[in-house]
Amino acid sequence: MITNPTSKNRLILIKNGNHFLHANLKLIQSAKRFILLHTYIFEDDELTAPIIQTLIEASERGVKVFILVDGFGSRAFPQRTIDRFKQAGIFFDFFMPLIRLKNIGRRLHQKMLIIDNKIAIMGGINLSKRFNNPQEPWLDYSCCIEGEEVHNLYRKVIHHYLMNFKKQKDLLTSFSKERHFSNSRTLVKTNENDFIHHKQEVYHSYINAIAHARKEITILATYFIPGKKTLKQLKKAAHHNVKVKLIFGGFSDHPWARLASKYLYEWYLKNHIEIYEWDESIIHGKLALVDNNWVTIGSYNHNFISRYRNVELNFEVINKQFAATVRKEFKHILEKSRKVELDDLQFNLSSRIKTTLTFLLLNIITLFSIIFLFKEDESKDYILK
Repeated sequence: MITNPTSKNRLILIKNGNHFLHANLKLIQSAKRFILLHTYIFEDDELTAPIIQTLIEASERGVKVFILVDGFGSRAFPQRTIDRFKQAGIFFDFFMPLIRLKNIGRRLHQKMLIIDNKIAIMGGINLSKRFNNPQEPWLDYSCCIEGEEVHNLYRKVIHHYLMNFKKQKDLLTSFSKERHFSNSRTLVKTNENDFIHHKQEVYHSYINAIAHARKEITILATYFIPGKKTLKQLKKAAHHNVKVKLIFGGFSDHPWARLASKYLYEWYLKNHIEIYEWDESIIHGKLALVDNNWVTIGSYNHNFISRYRNVELNFEVINKQFAATVRKEFKHILEKSRKVELDDLQFNLSSRIKTTLTFLLLNIITLFSIIFLFKEDESKDYILK
């Protein structure tokens, strides 16, 4: 059981593509007082243009709009669009611009939209045609949440806005008075990973859920290169007759990450952990289900980058109805995926050397980059009580 969740919430699973784009438009149009939007990748293209226009229209009708995008993931965001935002009165900034050398490796990987502390979208989907093309959408998920946990989500992320929009401190903190409750009942907790601020909540929630699994664990993941503790818990679960299923992409937007993740395939299979590969599209989702009751969804990937460098965000959910929706989605994916067997693996020397070197090199580079992360000097002014 998760500790300190809220209960008066309603959750809806959102799939990549038109479903995600329309949900964003609908929420932005419903805003009455304020909008907080931050994401890793935001691009100005034909699919995001309506969202950009709707954000501008919201600001022009008096809604306070704050947009924060990652300085690396959204480094190509056009100045002409930034100018349009600012002319409309929108507050826009980059998180950790690349010109700032301090903590250059720390990235805002969260994807989140909050409307009036009443309703929000949070998950793993970026605002870009690359991810949401209706003809070939990547396999990715977010969720729409309405209720009291939206206020906790605001409390988790507001320090990023206070750091980047210092002159608007009083306005930003005034939003904390807004609080809403849903008539539905869904247990939800917002977890954050931000290593330099000693937050490992997403990581520990995964470890705890895997350790307490009794029947089944299904993880949909990309860039899946977990640490020893996660592997140990997965192995322990499988050896205690828990059915463990890992769903990976048959191809990736980062081939080196996929190659590194394949280094562990033989280990998984020898420890009775099932592997499935989805070849319909690129997998970008970060979604897991345990015992048809516990779900986590968000931006967190199982690798050292997400654990130690990125700022990540996940919802931890306990609700049988929401879990049933996720289980149905997983059933559909598994039916269209290829189950990997030991006989499918290449055991020649060349392939072993390639996967091993890629795995080791990727982890060494990531761990080395952590050396250059420094704790932010966050005064009490940037922490909401």
